[in-house]
Amino acid sequence: MDAATAVELLDAQPQVWHHFLGYINSMTLQCALELEIADVIHRHGQPLPLNQLAAAVKIPQAKAPFLSRLMRMLVHLGYFTQVKQQQKPEAEQDVPCYWLAPLSRLLLKENPFNARSLTFCSVHEHLVDPWRQMSAWLRTSNEDGKDTANVFAFAHEGKKVYEVCSEDANFSQLFSEGMAGDSWLFSRALVSKCRDAFEGLSSLVDVGGGTGNTSKVIAEAFPNIHCTVFDLPHVVSGPKQTHPNLDYESGNMFTDDIPHADAVLFKWVLCDWPDEPVLKMLKQCKKALTKNGVKGKVMIADHVLGHESCNDSSSMGTSLILDLLFMSFLEGSLRTEKQWANLFAEAGFTDYKITPVGGLRVLIEVYP
Repeated sequence: MDAATAVELLDAQPQVWHHFLGYINSMTLQCALELEIADVIHRHGQPLPLNQLAAAVKIPQAKAPFLSRLMRMLVHLGYFTQVKQQQKPEAEQDVPCYWLAPLSRLLLKENPFNARSLTFCSVHEHLVDPWRQMSAWLRTSNEDGKDTANVFAFAHEGKKVYEVCSEDANFSQLFSEGMAGDSWLFSRALVSKCRDAFEGLSSLVDVGGGTGNTSKVIAEAFPNIHCTVFDLPHVVSGPKQTHPNLDYESGNMFTDDIPHADAVLFKWVLCDWPDEPVLKMLKQCKKALTKNGVKGKVMIADHVLGHESCNDSSSMGTSLILDLLFMSFLEGSLRTEKQWANLFAEAGFTDYKITPVGGLRVLIEVYP
């Protein structure tokens, strides 16, 4: 190897390090949440010096330098900001103080839309351990008699994620709370950013709507819309949201008729499934929307991979990570606009419209 090649490879090495050490970002965030650093600073109400922060999160002062290094990384990641508190003239250096950054709001326990549970769920051994078996799963075929729909089932003796949830109450709670918090945040952005999509509707069916978080937000924002959550019997029979314009109907979206309405909503549902069942659901929707000669629309709150609203390098990288996450424990994927359009056409729909909502998500309105 000549010297020029050695230097070129040495310059490339940090990028490889950045990738194989990427788990440290996740673990740093988990540590910050377990220590409740954001909550402590928020309660203090102003930038908090390092020694006071250490005391507040019950870290011995002897380990304050380690906390300082952790905070340096959290500042770099954008969760906090660092300011300097001027000390007495005889002091050798200023004391670092830490304050909340806009991203910190997603860490606060008091906020119903916080990302705490989703973070703990995402770094849980149930989701992380299967990745250690990804190469083995990819090499497994039907002929081996050990093949599964995803690596999660491969690593959990054939069990799907909902079966593991039923056996592990803590993991199930993290999963449910995480999805509920995300639903709370997204739903409010949806009704604010896409008001025109809801104007003129008198009824809406929220397919796979769970405990009704999204439907309740819609019912509150649009009093003229009657919302029906359509989900499995064990879901709609449990604790759920209430509102005068909100009711629940049990059923299976694959085998039962979807209730007739002006609009059928899928929020983070279709990305969970491969094309064949999604196509079947869309055809079911078309029947529900065109009943009695009235034509409505399907509303899909989801991702469009590579859409112009989120195709910068950072957003695309996060989208590809999400796609692999879905591949690992579900059976679906993130779809490009062309893939969505092909499904709509095959299901008999004639047109669609995409409206960015925020972050990586969009609303797709699909018309018969």
